[in-house]
Amino acid sequence: MNSARSWVVWGVGALAYIAAILHRSSLGVAVPDAAARFEVQAALLSTLGAVQLAVYAVMQIPVGVLLDRYGPRVLIASGAAIMAAGQLVVALAEDLPVAVAGRVLVGLGDAATFISVIRLQAGWFRGPIVAQMSQWTATAGQLGQLLSVVPFAWLLHQVGWTLSFGSLAIVGAVALVLVLVLVFDSPKGEPPLATGSIELPQGWWPRLLSTLRRPGTQLGLWTHFALLATPNMFMLFWGYPMLVDGLGYERTAAAGLLSITVVTGMVVGPIIGIATARFPLRRSNLVLAIVGLLVVTWALVVGWPERPPAWLLVVLVVVLGIAGPGSTVGFDFARTFNPLRTLGAANGVVNVGGFAASFAMMPVVGLVLDLVHHARLDAGEEAALYDWAGFRIALCVQFVVLVLGAVMILRARRRTRLQLREEEGIEVGPVWRAIARWLRDRRA
Repeated sequence: MNSARSWVVWGVGALAYIAAILHRSSLGVAVPDAAARFEVQAALLSTLGAVQLAVYAVMQIPVGVLLDRYGPRVLIASGAAIMAAGQLVVALAEDLPVAVAGRVLVGLGDAATFISVIRLQAGWFRGPIVAQMSQWTATAGQLGQLLSVVPFAWLLHQVGWTLSFGSLAIVGAVALVLVLVLVFDSPKGEPPLATGSIELPQGWWPRLLSTLRRPGTQLGLWTHFALLATPNMFMLFWGYPMLVDGLGYERTAAAGLLSITVVTGMVVGPIIGIATARFPLRRSNLVLAIVGLLVVTWALVVGWPERPPAWLLVVLVVVLGIAGPGSTVGFDFARTFNPLRTLGAANGVVNVGGFAASFAMMPVVGLVLDLVHHARLDAGEEAALYDWAGFRIALCVQFVVLVLGAVMILRARRRTRLQLREEEGIEVGPVWRAIARWLRDRRA
């Protein structure tokens, strides 16, 4: 445990996750090319990204159950193979339905990767470091987004759709080989992870219901719901066309702004991991603070007279870079309030939150763009489909998700703290009272 080989195994798992994020986010910089290739309107085009997230969200609980049954190695390898096949289909697609089928496969493979790497960590590491490993894994995954917004965007512009997406299929195949050769569920001679503890198809449903009923699992789900949907919507689909077509930025400048989000996530992720390990009873306060930051920043962006200035867009992408790692705190709630034998299912439940919200938000933004565009044309106004006037209305959809998420976090937190008090005798008071006590102790 915690050996050099542990880091090698985790490193290969992290590489598989980096490849998964590259597969997932590759479409974000290809939206203008997809619109030209498939000749469809915004609402239909958004299905290309939304269907992948829908499959990802729907598969989280089944994948979590399979993970508890078969272990992370099988799931990570299967995910890499399925994603490689999906990207090959996308590369060869000449019409939208075929491309959607390819993205369905990408969503299936992607669904098996992150929570499997999280479970893999539990087989190779012990002690306080485990609390920070999820953030390190998520931070490593940010490299996949960086690869999509810089080298993949350049490759797409240079060699076209088929060769660029075909290269992603090769990346998936390489990840598959590395996992099969180097990844195992636990060290030789150590007790294996408790796989096989859930019989299929009998026996898993009561355990899943028990996981769902835990307030800590629900707190993790709503944390993920509130903090991941907006970064996903922006980074995976609508951010690039908003910046290029809506605000008139050059493609390289738009890629640079998206890169700031990725780099911010890589810097902030470990800090959030340390903070959640250091102050485990105040994790929800951190989550709510980030939700509030998202609301204020987006309100300034869409409410700014005319077009938002460049400095405000930089603030926006930085805040989005904070929100992504913030959503990972949801998995820390799942780890804290669930036994190891059902942790795969619990992580699956949490992961449903953010991707279900992303799936709901992404096509609605496209639908509102279409509706606003048609309304402006009917009024005799000259309007482009992806101009800023349409985006500033369509992007208000996310406020519904953010407010709903904040309300449900508060509700789940109240029930979680009540359970802590009843079962463990731990009383968690208001944060202002804790700060006042800390200041009083320092003066003393």
